[in-house]
Amino acid sequence: MQDVYELILLFQRHRLRPFGQLTRDQSGKVKAYQLFEGLCKGRNRSRASNISDVYAENGIGESNYQEVKSALLKKLLKAVLFFDKALTHQSDQQKAYYECQKQWVLVRYLTSQNANTVAVSLANELLLRAMKYDFTLLCMDISAFLRNQYGLRESNDRRYKEASVHFQYFRSVYDAECTAEELYTGLVMRMANAPCAEREEIHRLATEYYEQCEGLMGTFQSYRLNMYAYMLGLMKYTSIDRHEEAYAFCETAINYFSGLPFLARIPLQVFYYQHLICSIHLRCYAASRKYVRHCLQLMEEGTFNWFKIKEMHLLLLLHTEQHERSAKLLAKVLNHADMAYLPDFIREMWSLFKPYIRYLASLGKIETQLKPVLQSGGHYGGLPVYSKEKSGMQIAILVIRQLQLIRDGRYEQIQIETKMLEEYCNRHLRSRNTRRSYYFMKMLMQIPLAGFDGRMAASRGRRYLEKLEQLPMQLANQTHEIEIIPYDMLWKYALESLQPCLSALPE
Repeated sequence: MQDVYELILLFQRHRLRPFGQLTRDQSGKVKAYQLFEGLCKGRNRSRASNISDVYAENGIGESNYQEVKSALLKKLLKAVLFFDKALTHQSDQQKAYYECQKQWVLVRYLTSQNANTVAVSLANELLLRAMKYDFTLLCMDISAFLRNQYGLRESNDRRYKEASVHFQYFRSVYDAECTAEELYTGLVMRMANAPCAEREEIHRLATEYYEQCEGLMGTFQSYRLNMYAYMLGLMKYTSIDRHEEAYAFCETAINYFSGLPFLARIPLQVFYYQHLICSIHLRCYAASRKYVRHCLQLMEEGTFNWFKIKEMHLLLLLHTEQHERSAKLLAKVLNHADMAYLPDFIREMWSLFKPYIRYLASLGKIETQLKPVLQSGGHYGGLPVYSKEKSGMQIAILVIRQLQLIRDGRYEQIQIETKMLEEYCNRHLRSRNTRRSYYFMKMLMQIPLAGFDGRMAASRGRRYLEKLEQLPMQLANQTHEIEIIPYDMLWKYALESLQPCLSALPE
């Protein structure tokens, strides 16, 4: 059903109706339309609810329901073909690709109807446009077409040789692009499935593959080749959390793709986003604001990537203690109509932000009246995916729970859970990849050991704080979202909860 939901979201985002304007009498007879309207009410509706929308008169029809769903999918796919005039957010390259493909179909159709003269003329014009936008495979197909036309139909030796040279060149470029793509995608898959212990091997391979692609980049000027090669180069540094070098490399890539004669939206999104991540890790917050703006300019509101940039924007606001703005941003995003169509793990991430914002509000750091959407739900519940990841986002859940218990003065409950936290730390946070989280958890455990005295807790936790500060965020080698608010800030907030007068605490 996810395929149907994705198409429905596409129509909703662009405010288009695939069934046009049906009358009430017509809509009651078109079962695919009834199912479409039912699904528009929300993605979490049950199969029984969907069936009842189609067969309300008897509430049955499982096999017929599958037929109706299939008919709806075909209807939506057919309607997508008429999107070209409606999708105003496309870049010039995306629009050019769509138009070039339509013109290429026209060339092939004219050839089949023996209108070869006009077909060859259109093909030559199309080749120039495809070359401008680096549509390598299309350039290769057009060159092969022209070579056959000039060789078999016109016997034009000069034009035949020109087309043949073009074909050989574009075939070489395409081979280079495929090589870079295969190296990158294979490494990404390996990295996704590799335990942290293999990160050094990922770094070694990324370095080797990038050097291999550098030779190809020196021979061919290709958009796709450079895109995959630069992403391999970026992996050299991000795989082992060398964010300073990744930061500089992103700038090099951005300069290259910004200089192309068309808007290279995809690679610019990638490298602006990675630049933003590096900026937050390195705490280069002034630069981060600029890259948030650049990213949002390249993205259509309500898309997956738009939500990811908003996620990074929220982290930026929290890391710079702009709490009023962070609360307003979270409320706006959670109320967005397209939130319901996001993958579960993205929606769960946004749900995890809520208790952090509520915690800041409970400390008096947010004066704005929070919207009801931020006030619903438990402090740390409702996250079935992350709850299974003992060294992943489960850390962020446990952290905010302990902070809220401290803020609420639930000292008996804290003492009960301290032993559990210590066991959790020893079992799941002892690796170098979660060392910052380990030290922060140990700091929180000093609070009950200090008898909930703020000054004594600060003293007991100082040695762990010093160790934590020796591990800058860019060297922590853990998912940046785990540290939703920097641990040094959270430690200060926790001590504030225990000691109303902050000036009484040791610096």
